[in-house]
Amino acid sequence: MLRFVHSSDWQLGARFSQFGPKAAQLRAARIVTLQKALDLALSKQADAFLIAGDLFEDNQVDDGLVRTVLDLFGARSSLPIYILPGNHDPHTGPDSVWQRKAFLNAPHHVHVLREALAVELGNNAYLLAAPLRQKLSSHDPSLKLAELVTTVPAEAIKIGITHGALAIESKHQPNDFPIALNAASRAGLDYLAVGHWHNWLTDTDSGRIVMPGTPEPDRFTNDDSGHVAFVEIDGPGQSPRIQKLPVATLDWRSFSFDFLHPEAARASLAAALTALTPAAYRAVVRVTLAGTASPAALHETRTWLATSLTPFLVGQLVDETRVALTAIELADLRTRHPILAQVLADIDRLEAFAGGHVAAVIASPSDASLAPSPAVTTPPLTLAEAQALLAPAKIDLTQLTPTWFAQLRQTIFQSLREVSP
Repeated sequence: MLRFVHSSDWQLGARFSQFGPKAAQLRAARIVTLQKALDLALSKQADAFLIAGDLFEDNQVDDGLVRTVLDLFGARSSLPIYILPGNHDPHTGPDSVWQRKAFLNAPHHVHVLREALAVELGNNAYLLAAPLRQKLSSHDPSLKLAELVTTVPAEAIKIGITHGALAIESKHQPNDFPIALNAASRAGLDYLAVGHWHNWLTDTDSGRIVMPGTPEPDRFTNDDSGHVAFVEIDGPGQSPRIQKLPVATLDWRSFSFDFLHPEAARASLAAALTALTPAAYRAVVRVTLAGTASPAALHETRTWLATSLTPFLVGQLVDETRVALTAIELADLRTRHPILAQVLADIDRLEAFAGGHVAAVIASPSDASLAPSPAVTTPPLTLAEAQALLAPAKIDLTQLTPTWFAQLRQTIFQSLREVSP
C-alpha cells in the first residue's frame, strides 16, 4: 500500500496588496497552514508529501521566505517531500527559485523535480514528474508522463504529477497547459496529482485525476479551497481512496447588503457577523453594498459597518451602490451647488456610456439626476466629449466599473459633507 498527501498552489509570498497592512498576516497564515499540512501527513504515516506546482507565488520571492520553508521541511526529516515547479514558479534556468543555494543544498528528503523523470517512492511505487519551464503553453504537460511510464516496472504503482488546467470546455484557456481529461488512464497511471486551479476538484478520469486547490484560501470566490488530499492506493491497478482533509488557517467569508430591503439586510448581516465574532482573529470578511441609497443612508450604513468589521482580522467593504437623491435633495443641490449637480449628471452619463447604454441615455434618461439642471447652462456630456476627456489619461471608458463610479460619487458626497455647514 502507498499513502501520500497531495497538495498544490500554496502561493507562498503572495502579495495581497489589496489588503494593505493586513497583507503580512495573510502571508504568515500560509506558512502556518503549510506546517499544519506537514504534521498532518506525519500523523497519517504518509510515505510522501507531494506539491504539484506553485509552492511559491513567483521566482522573485525573498530568500528569507525560502529559508523559512526549508526550515519547516528540514524539521520533518522522516517525511519525503517532492516539489514540482508550476507556472508561477517554473524552472526557467539560473533565475529560478529552484536554483538558489538553499534548494541546491536542500535536506536529503526534499526533492525538487526540475526535470521530467521517474522517482522510486518505495512500496513498489514510482512518481512520474512533468514539471513546467514557462508560465504559458498550449502543450499538454501530461503527455510526457506516457513516455515515462515505459521506464518503470509494469507491475508498479504509478503516480503522475504535473501542473495545468484541466481541458474542460469553456473552463480553460488554450495556452494554460491544457491537460486531457483522460490523462491518467491514457498514460496508464493509478493516480495523477495535478495543481493549478484553486478549488477542490475530483471525479475526473474515474477518480484518478485530482486537483486539491490551494490549501489556504486566497480570494473570496474560492469557496471550495483550504484542503489537501490524503490518498491511499492498495496496489497497481487499484482505485485510489481519497480523503479531503481541511487545513486552512483563515476563514474567508463574503456577505452582501442590498438597500432594496435595508432593515432585513442589516438584521441578517448583523446576525452573521455576530456568529463569526468568536473566531474574528482568523476571519477575512468582505461586505458588498448594493442597490440604490441616499447619501445619508449610505453614510450611516458605512459608519455602522466600519465599527462592525473592526474585530475581524480583515474587514473589507465593497461599495457597488448607486446614489439616489430625493426630489427635495436634488433641488437643494441644484440651487446651492449647481456645478456639482452638473458633475453628478455627467458621471451618470459616463456610467451609462461605459455600460453601453448610450442610445438610452440620449433618448430618454430614466434617472432624474441625468437631466440637466435648470441652474446649469452647460449642455449634457456627449459620448465624443467623454472619450476626449479620458483620452489624455489613457482611460478606456469600457473598463470603468460600477464600483469605480460608486466610489467616485461617494468621494464627492463625502467632500460635500465636509464643506457644508
